[in-house]
Amino acid sequence: MSEVQTKVFRVEQFRNPEIAPERRAELEAAEAEPVDLSTESILAEAKAQTCLADFGSMDFVERLEAIAGEVARNTNLWRHSKARMRGSLVKAAANRLKNKAYLDAHPEVANEKIDRPIIIVGLPRSGTTHLENLIAADRRLRHLPVYLGSEAVPTPGEEPGPDGRDPRWVRSAAHWDRMSGNPIMAAMHEHSPDHACGENELQMPDFTTYQWEWMAEVPGWRDYYLGQDQTPHYAYGKRMLQAIAHQFPSDRRWILKGNQHSEQVPALMANYPDAYIVQIHRDPLAILQSVLTMRGLSILSDQKQPDIKAHVDYWVDRIERMLRAYLRDMDKVPAGQRLDILFGDVIADDVGTAQRVLNFAGLPSTDESIADMRDYMDSHPRGKDGRVVYDLSGDFNLDVAALRERFAFYHEAFPYKEEVKAG
Repeated sequence: MSEVQTKVFRVEQFRNPEIAPERRAELEAAEAEPVDLSTESILAEAKAQTCLADFGSMDFVERLEAIAGEVARNTNLWRHSKARMRGSLVKAAANRLKNKAYLDAHPEVANEKIDRPIIIVGLPRSGTTHLENLIAADRRLRHLPVYLGSEAVPTPGEEPGPDGRDPRWVRSAAHWDRMSGNPIMAAMHEHSPDHACGENELQMPDFTTYQWEWMAEVPGWRDYYLGQDQTPHYAYGKRMLQAIAHQFPSDRRWILKGNQHSEQVPALMANYPDAYIVQIHRDPLAILQSVLTMRGLSILSDQKQPDIKAHVDYWVDRIERMLRAYLRDMDKVPAGQRLDILFGDVIADDVGTAQRVLNFAGLPSTDESIADMRDYMDSHPRGKDGRVVYDLSGDFNLDVAALRERFAFYHEAFPYKEEVKAG
C-alpha cells in the first residue's frame, strides 16, 4: 500500500457556529426572492427541461410533496439551501420522465438479468464505498459509476460530444469539480464520474430512499419513508439498473452497495433474492463523528441559526435505528448468502479482505484479481486528498461513555474495535 504525505483538516465551527456579519448581510438580502417549492412548479420545470410529459404512475407526487413541503416550511433555511434542494427535486423529476421514455422505448429491459450481485451493506462512513471500489477493480465485475447513478438513461436526442464523452459523464465531472473545490469534502468522500456509487441513487426519481436525508433537514420525511414498504421502490431502482445493463451489455456480475440497505434487508432480498450480502461493521462512534462532520458542513452553510444539538440528536438516533433494524432483519438473508466483516479487517488488509469477499461470492482468487486491486490501491492511496481530524466530545458535546452504553447492544452482536476514546 502506498504511503503519501496528507493534508490534515479540522472543522472548528461546530463549537461556535457564528456567521460573519458581512456574509449574513448577503444571505439576508437574497431572502427577498422566494423559492417556489410547489410540486406543480417542480413538475412543470422538469417537463420543460426534457420536452417529455409522461411520468408514469403519479403515486410519487405524494412523496415529492412530503419532501418539498417540509423544506418549504423550514424557516431556518437560507434561500440558497431551498433553491439547491429545488434543483435536486427538479432533476429527480426530469430523470423520472427520461426513465419512463426509455423503458417505453425498450420493453426488453425487463429481460435483463441481474445475476447473483455482490451487495455491500453498511452504515454511512463505515468503509462501504472503499470496499466497493476496491472489489470493482476486479476485471470480472462491473459497478454502478457515479455518472450513471446520477442519470441512468440518456436525454432523448442527446449525443456524445466531439471527444466521444457521454454528456452524462461530462455533467457529472463538472459536478465533481464543484464539489471537490471544497477540500474537506474531497478528503471525506470521492464522487468522481467513474467512481462506484450506491444504487439507492437510482430510487431518487421515485422520490424514495434515505438519500434525501443527506440533502436537507427532513425529520418528517424520515418518518414518512420509514412508514412505507420500500419493496416496490427497490423494484424501481432495480429496473433502472436493468436499463443501464441494457445500454452497456456485459456478462460480468455486479458489485453494488447501499447504506440504507442496513434498514431495508427485506426489501433488498425481495428484489435481489440471489444476492450475496456483505455487511461491514464499524464502531458506531467512529461512524457518528464522521457523519456529524460531513453532514454538519451543510448545517453550517444552510441554516440561519445552525442548530448543532438538533443535528447531533437526529444522527445519533438515526444510526441507532439503522443498526437495530439490521440486527432485527439480518437473518432474512438466506443461509450462505451473508458475510459479516469488521471494518478493522478492511483497514488491516484491504486486498485480502476483498479477496475473501470474492471467494464468499463464488469467485476464486486469481493473480489477475489481486493485481487489479493492488493497482487500484496504488492509484488511490489512503489520505491522497487529505485527512479530517475529528473530536466527537469536543465538537459535538457528546459523552463518549454514555454513547458506548447506548450502543452496547451492537458491540455484543459484532465485537468491532473501538476507535473513539473518551476524553
